[in-house]
Amino acid sequence: MPGVALGALRTDLNPPQDTDWVSVGRVEKLYLYPVKSLAHIEVTSMDLAQFGGYLGNIRDRQFMVTDLKGKFVTSRRYPNMSLIQPKLEGDDKIILSYPGKPDIQVKINPEGETNTCEVWGDGCQGVDLGDEAATWLSDIILQKPQGIRFMYHKIGESSRPDKARNEYLMPLMREGDKPLYADGCPYLLLSQASVQNLNKVLKEKNIDLEVEETRFRPNIHVTGDFSPHAEDQWSYVKIGNSVLRNIGVCTRCIYTTVNPKTGTKDKGGNPLKTLREYRSTEDSVEKKAYGTSPFFGVNMGLEVGGRIETGMEVMVRKSEA
Repeated sequence: MPGVALGALRTDLNPPQDTDWVSVGRVEKLYLYPVKSLAHIEVTSMDLAQFGGYLGNIRDRQFMVTDLKGKFVTSRRYPNMSLIQPKLEGDDKIILSYPGKPDIQVKINPEGETNTCEVWGDGCQGVDLGDEAATWLSDIILQKPQGIRFMYHKIGESSRPDKARNEYLMPLMREGDKPLYADGCPYLLLSQASVQNLNKVLKEKNIDLEVEETRFRPNIHVTGDFSPHAEDQWSYVKIGNSVLRNIGVCTRCIYTTVNPKTGTKDKGGNPLKTLREYRSTEDSVEKKAYGTSPFFGVNMGLEVGGRIETGMEVMVRKSEA
């Protein structure tokens, strides 16, 4: 199967004029992930900030699990982490639940001592939320009483560094396009058309697997009458009065093999193995940067803030519809 000729945008990079917008679909679902790599929370509305989405006291990837050196720990290595369900209670407590284990209530101390953490080589800051939470998480993730810490990012701007600009790979990346503890960008948008197409390919290959959008951890899941992966070339997306900017296609890894409902990895390495067959780049520059990592969904930055809701129209530039 042919791959992707070029993932990077090569279209009009200026924001569309008021008369340039056209509706292509609607917002199907919205998701927030309070703790990096743990279970999601589905919401019906979301406020958009520069660091990512939030709703009341639920902020995207404001918490993170780390090792004792402050380096992030995820479901890529420990897939059962995806079964840990977070729940925010007020502004000062987070409750964590896991099948077969008593819940734990963790007090948030925003004035606590700041520690240095790391996400994909990015230095960042976090407040350690104590030994009780660390022991509870260590027991689930490592099956031993120590080795894990639980970190909290203080409210405000992201402590992550700005990424180096690369006009070839990400022509619409801007200063400030950085999340709290998410991998690389503030938002991820994915279409149902892309998910359905992947399931079609899996079925054609007689692979006994049907995937759902939650496996790919989008913030904004959209549906409409457009082709699979059309979102790759939407330079700007308008929802309500809010506008998101396409930073670049999202490269995928072994995390896609984790079933969020069971906390286990697919033994055949799918859907990642299949995605590599038709969603990896054929462009030489992108190959050098991304290797065989396939594209699925798009990373977004904030152009105009506001509140979005499920059912709202998704608008794009006429020439990109």
